[in-house]
Amino acid sequence: MPAAIVLALIGGYADAVGYLRYHAFAGMMTGNTVLLGLALFHRAELPAWDYAGLLAIFFAAAVTVFVLLRRIPPIWLLASEAALILLADTFFGVEWAAIFLVAAMGIQNPVAARFGVPINTTFITGDILRFAEGLARRWHGPTPAHAASDGFAIYGWVWLGYALGAALGAAALRVLDRPLIVPAALLAFVYAWDRAHASPQSHNPSS
Repeated sequence: MPAAIVLALIGGYADAVGYLRYHAFAGMMTGNTVLLGLALFHRAELPAWDYAGLLAIFFAAAVTVFVLLRRIPPIWLLASEAALILLADTFFGVEWAAIFLVAAMGIQNPVAARFGVPINTTFITGDILRFAEGLARRWHGPTPAHAASDGFAIYGWVWLGYALGAALGAAALRVLDRPLIVPAALLAFVYAWDRAHASPQSHNPSS
């Protein structure tokens, strides 16, 4: 699933840029929840209400997307994600940039599922556990009951893609004035991949 790996790379990239630039994660709400707890005791870079606000924005974006997926083609939501990422680059250095980036990542997972990517791409713990489970079952020996674990390797590739994205995001901050143009452009690959493989879900909002 190249699209899954690219989306995970986008997630890791956005989280790295978000943390290094805005002191908050773009898609990893577990991290922002921990930072919220730390902020309550003044042990984080931002005040607690900033982290609480970003968590609320991510949640609201995800709820909105789940509603809209029943009404409009997912490609429009993918385009909205790209637009929000580019807006985050445009508003470099202000609070709105973090808001736009978090909203973009709130869109990504619900939309990814409609593009045939039933894997978490903005947070990775669950994927690591599924990869570990599949590897353990493979060592135990294939059985009919565990046939579903045969495709476990994708979780490892997604994990690697997320880590690579984080590294690229950190590197891009050193050399690019607008580093978020990279994940926005990569969303075009996801769309092109979907078109090439003719996923009906990405064009039918009622499916």
